[in-house]
Amino acid sequence: MKNNYKRQYDEKWNFKEHSMKEYVHGLHPYPAMMMPLIAREMLKEYGKGPDTIFLDPYVGSGTTIAEAQLYGAKEAYGFDLNPLALLITEVKTKPIVIENIKERFKKFENYKILNIEPSEIPSFSILHSWFKEQSIIELAKIKKFVFESFDDSSLKFFKMCFSEVVRCVSETRNGEFKLYRMSKKSLENFNPDAFKLFEQIVDRNIEILENADVKYNTNVKLFYDNSNMCIQKYHLQDKFDLIITSPPYGDSHTTVAYGQFSRLSNEWLGFTDAGQVDSKLMGGRKINAYHFNIEELDDAIDKIKKYDLNNNGDRYRSVISFYKDYLETIEAISQTVKIGGYVVYVVGNRRVRNIELPLDVITYKMFEKLGYEHIVTHVRDILNKRMPSKASPSNRVGGQISTMTKEYIVVMKRIK
Repeated sequence: MKNNYKRQYDEKWNFKEHSMKEYVHGLHPYPAMMMPLIAREMLKEYGKGPDTIFLDPYVGSGTTIAEAQLYGAKEAYGFDLNPLALLITEVKTKPIVIENIKERFKKFENYKILNIEPSEIPSFSILHSWFKEQSIIELAKIKKFVFESFDDSSLKFFKMCFSEVVRCVSETRNGEFKLYRMSKKSLENFNPDAFKLFEQIVDRNIEILENADVKYNTNVKLFYDNSNMCIQKYHLQDKFDLIITSPPYGDSHTTVAYGQFSRLSNEWLGFTDAGQVDSKLMGGRKINAYHFNIEELDDAIDKIKKYDLNNNGDRYRSVISFYKDYLETIEAISQTVKIGGYVVYVVGNRRVRNIELPLDVITYKMFEKLGYEHIVTHVRDILNKRMPSKASPSNRVGGQISTMTKEYIVVMKRIK
């Protein structure tokens, strides 16, 4: 590691006294959400005030876009390949007339007593694997109410609320971000009331939006595509003053499975390729070899590969694939920042085969090769991020280790 790479630990970045759900951030759960105060502080430090042109290339549920809006940025762009993530972000940041929502919600009582035709029940392959019959009927009635909302912003608001109900009444362990089934004992006593849950979630989210008093002065532009395609298609080179993002820390299949978390909601909402999100994300397609010319990364991959070859494994292929995709997105993203502009990546260093992959160092070195100067890396404790607390270093039953407990806020400046 070069001598000019600086890590600084300061407890202030832990934000112990602050909630992950303040402002509009409690509208819908989502895995591995960034602590909003990180984005807020970085905008204050590196933004250009009301002239700021902002980007989050891995937008997730819109934490940074909402914070850029709160800050008063001129424009805020976001990319993502998960339609549920973009839906949540839209509700957080696009104009909504609360009175329209309240007026429409008065009609919900009528839908509870409707008869549902078989054609109004979705037919996706895993429907009956994850929902009891009563829940399917109730969800179908709620969906009918939702999709008969004619005002576009109200429609999206109710879609988002419906998404959370879908997850709550499914037979998944809701504390998980992957699709893990409840125990048989838990299922015996599991009889959720989808109607009641929907009403509670709608009321909660109306209250959140009313208390947040969102100002819609920022021009928010969201794109359902990967970073590379968006940058080329919309000619976004040399456009942004500031990027703040929290990229995936590894491939979705073995790290945070955003697609699995969203699968049931995406299916019920009728989004195309609902089951393919994880395979579209970084590291979704395995490759056998690649040399990065980054010592820390290449050495870690060699150790993981050696372990795999001795134990009939192939995790190293997923690791190589993820970092190759990660490098390609950084190469594309690096071109979008103005000279003198800043990039802030909030990352964690995961372990594979009990070997640490130092993503903060890897990120710094990738950007440095592309004309960026390292400013600082703030180290913080992960206190309340929705992530697994344990993981298996070898994908075997038992033998679990603690997952990452630190997060790294890597700040880079484009100098050429």
